[in-house]
Amino acid sequence: MKHGIDFYINDDVVIKRNETAIFGNHVAIDKGFYCTTQINVGDYVHISPYCTVIGGKDGMFIMEDFTGLSAGCRVVCCGDDYTSGHLMNPTVPIKYRKVKNDKVVLKRFSCLGTNCDVLPGVVIAEGSVIGANSLVNKSTEPWTVYVGSPAKPIKKRSKELSYKFAKELGYEL
Repeated sequence: MKHGIDFYINDDVVIKRNETAIFGNHVAIDKGFYCTTQINVGDYVHISPYCTVIGGKDGMFIMEDFTGLSAGCRVVCCGDDYTSGHLMNPTVPIKYRKVKNDKVVLKRFSCLGTNCDVLPGVVIAEGSVIGANSLVNKSTEPWTVYVGSPAKPIKKRSKELSYKFAKELGYEL
């Protein structure tokens, strides 16, 4: 695992692809985080307690700068297609399964509220915020608040204050 300065990780965190994991500066990973995919995390990132990222060795999860996962989030980067009639679960040989493997990305200044679920291939656009208990099955629009299952846009957010504070921290936009 590679990480920058001001890096905190709880003792009970499980990162199965530890050899490829990359974490930037000012990162905190709380109790109970479990990750089975490749992971690449930027600067000023917080992963709250009991979040899960699944998808195996071919999955990829990217959290850009100033992003966060609130408690209990679940991110799926790779999973079985339950509609195709193929067999399902990782104990079944791959030739009998139909798997959707597509990275999940949180663009800078985005955040998932408590207990959100995100499906493979979703990009949470810059500045997007997902409300608690939402299911994100499609990529979002920048600087928009989403809620529900499936998540739907409810209002726009302003980016000016986020940019201002990031600049004060010395962050180059």
